[in-house]
Amino acid sequence: MVKWEDICDRCGLCCHRKAISGDYLLLDIENPCEHYDKQTHLCKVYNNRFEVEKTCKKVTPFLVAFSAALPSSCAYVRLFKKYHLRFNKKETVLAPGLFNEE
Repeated sequence: MVKWEDICDRCGLCCHRKAISGDYLLLDIENPCEHYDKQTHLCKVYNNRFEVEKTCKKVTPFLVAFSAALPSSCAYVRLFKKYHLRFNKKETVLAPGLFNEE
């Protein structure tokens, strides 16, 4: 049996800052979480991520099915779409530097 975490394809898009605007999910692809390792595509603090990074959200079937927080390219979302369980029709927009605070 496949474990939930094994579904992840390590795209890392869940580790980027995001916002929802109308029908679009905006992802700041230039600024991932500081704990995201761009080489391995893994979280450097995975076992303690919720304590270390307060904005980190656990990817659950409920989040995948009913939230626009994950892009349509996410393996979890693709799996749910395959079984027609995803109802949110938001589009994803990759927005480099969207959340720069300069």
